[in-house]
Amino acid sequence: MATMSEISFLRARNRATVPWGSSISSVSPLTTTSSQHASEFKFGWTVVLAAAFGVGAGVTGVNTYSLGVFLGPLSDEFGWSRMETSAAKTFLTLGYVLTAPFIGYIVDRFGPRKIGLASMATFAIAALAMTQMNGSITIYYLAYFLLALAGCATTPLVWTRGVATWFQSKRGLALGLTLTGSGVAGIITPPLIGGLIDSNGWQAGYVGMAVLAALAIIPIYLLFFENRHDHKASPEKPATVRPYVAQSGFEIRDVLKSRRFWQIGLAFALIGGSVSALVVHLIPMLTDSGVSRDVAVRYAGLIGAAVIAGRLATGYLVDRFHPPYVAGTFLILPAIGCGLLATGALSPPFVLAAAITFGLAAGSEVDLVPYLAARYFGLKSYGKVYGWMFVLFYAGVGIGPLFLGRMFDVYGNYTFALTIIMPVLAAGALAIALLGKPPKFEKRILAVF
Repeated sequence: MATMSEISFLRARNRATVPWGSSISSVSPLTTTSSQHASEFKFGWTVVLAAAFGVGAGVTGVNTYSLGVFLGPLSDEFGWSRMETSAAKTFLTLGYVLTAPFIGYIVDRFGPRKIGLASMATFAIAALAMTQMNGSITIYYLAYFLLALAGCATTPLVWTRGVATWFQSKRGLALGLTLTGSGVAGIITPPLIGGLIDSNGWQAGYVGMAVLAALAIIPIYLLFFENRHDHKASPEKPATVRPYVAQSGFEIRDVLKSRRFWQIGLAFALIGGSVSALVVHLIPMLTDSGVSRDVAVRYAGLIGAAVIAGRLATGYLVDRFHPPYVAGTFLILPAIGCGLLATGALSPPFVLAAAITFGLAAGSEVDLVPYLAARYFGLKSYGKVYGWMFVLFYAGVGIGPLFLGRMFDVYGNYTFALTIIMPVLAAGALAIALLGKPPKFEKRILAVF
């Protein structure tokens, strides 16, 4: 078995990459092998699986994709306008924005496992409490704000922090697979929550959301662990050699002064606000144009499938091509969908194409934020960096649906708003495409556990 002095030597020598799973005494520190890619998933696939459950069942998963399903029933039940009902997204996002930097600091200091589990439990309880709303618009907004506070550590910020410690050469794909959890949620949530609402009323929809969150605790508890290099071997748990991704990168104070941070953050604020507005309002947009509610819900379910495709494709491509170019290509797609819907000719092919473009971008954007945070700023302050990017991204996400709801109330349709969203999307996609090459950080090293 390798001694700790041998490990220290390898760590010190250029932080070089060595073939994972090989004997330390027989490996040159400068050797690389194709088996490294398989080794990353060999050790980390269960973490990816558990994190995907967390992403899907958390406050930015099931809750996000169910909001559009609740808009109609809640408006009908309590007599609220479209803008008033969709404003819940703004209060939900306010909860993210206020807590994200704090969660980032806590996750960097204590790790994501315990805080993620605790927050998933409180989120399930808060979702169940939503059934007690009584028609007061103030209580409605407060309930969504408190729901965000309860689930503030069930966001991708937490789950991707754990996953990123297991992967480097395949980090894009690993994060893409992790974030497909919300894509799966996007597929099952509209018909599941919608069916519960149609059969038993809007309260049943919140009960369903609470049950899904509670069930997700099981795989997270069993499988989700951060890859740490400070574990000690013991007679009961012999030391083994496995990959450890170096925690190198910039300090948060330097990141916040950099042009690239603000370029990424503000670009995703524009894109996040636009895509979120389109996803939340797609069902009412279609039903207002004469499409039946059942058909509109099925189209919304296609967004979830496109989200999965977008995340997997983005994760695969950013590991092989210049990430900003990949990002810019995916993020401009919803502008095409907006153009199709703005024509007013809501034929099935147009609606299908629009839903797919929205889903591809929604999948890509959530994958790209953590990926670019790690790629351009490293893992040393990952939680803090992602926390502040989260603030900017979700500031846009919160404002977007409110803006679209206001435009509908003023003009009686969505056409004018769609024409505004198209250049906004183009500006955000261009800003990401012009990021340039990312810096190089320390490579993988071996750790003994």
